[in-house]
Amino acid sequence: MSAAWTAWVRLWAEREHPRSLALVRILLGSCITWDLLQIRWYGLVTALFGVQQIGGLSDALTRANTPLWYRVVPGTEFGAFGLHTLMLMLALSLTLGFFTRSSALLLLLAWGQFADIVPAADRGIDTLCRDVLMLFVFAEAGRWCSLDALVRTGSIWGDGQAVGAWARKLLVLQIVAMYFLAGIQKTGMHWWPPGHFAALYFILQDPAIARIDFSWLEKQPFFLLTQLGSLGTLVFQDSYPIVLLLRYWRSTPEKGGRLRTLANRHPWLEWVWIGTGAVFHLLLAATCELGIFPWAMLALYPAWVHPDDWSRLFGRTAVTAAPST
Repeated sequence: MSAAWTAWVRLWAEREHPRSLALVRILLGSCITWDLLQIRWYGLVTALFGVQQIGGLSDALTRANTPLWYRVVPGTEFGAFGLHTLMLMLALSLTLGFFTRSSALLLLLAWGQFADIVPAADRGIDTLCRDVLMLFVFAEAGRWCSLDALVRTGSIWGDGQAVGAWARKLLVLQIVAMYFLAGIQKTGMHWWPPGHFAALYFILQDPAIARIDFSWLEKQPFFLLTQLGSLGTLVFQDSYPIVLLLRYWRSTPEKGGRLRTLANRHPWLEWVWIGTGAVFHLLLAATCELGIFPWAMLALYPAWVHPDDWSRLFGRTAVTAAPST
């Protein structure tokens, strides 16, 4: 028990360069910023942020528990555009790494108000983004490629000081949990043999989702491809926790065993699942109108890469973060 506890503490106490964590911050912040700009571009600020009295979708002013925002700010165009503008500025601030932790906290709180104002407009990807923002409130995601780093060290690249690896590891767990839970929640008949694995086909027939007319998929061999896609999605998502097992085996080669030896001999195995996920989201973006969902998910993928490995990918000597003191 003592050895297990020591290993557990060591796992979460590790420190590393902030590069990977900062890349997630930049990419996800960019997705959020773009999403908010799209709302302004399409003229949906009043509809999504405003109350019914000014033509919005929210019944906030008629509820017993009025959202805090509309208890402080009047239910006018100013109130709707004020909340949207606040979120946009905070998302941009987070992306640039300007008062990173404070920006993450304030954006989290403002986003929570938006979710309270129009609960029906709160998407699953919104919840996931807020989970990541909560991590950024406590993590040191602003120590690299940020205005915070520029102010602190004189360079946007920072001084290479190590940060806690716990945040990146929690992001990895978040990704694994998201895929696995998405898989086991696919209980609709069309995902399974009784429904002929036709889920993907029917999704692409929905004009509110599909980017183009996919009626031609009813013909063979195209319908078969959608069946294989439905089955492949189930297998991919339900088996995703294997990635964690493969990483554990690779980090403990001294324990031996055939499967552990196989994992260490073929370190690319985990990238079968990670790479499949990346292709999955790119295909979603190409075929479906799902907003920022595929891009926000891809924005989390730098968490899979250990910070030192980015330099190796470009054929440079890895930069080791300064040891903790």
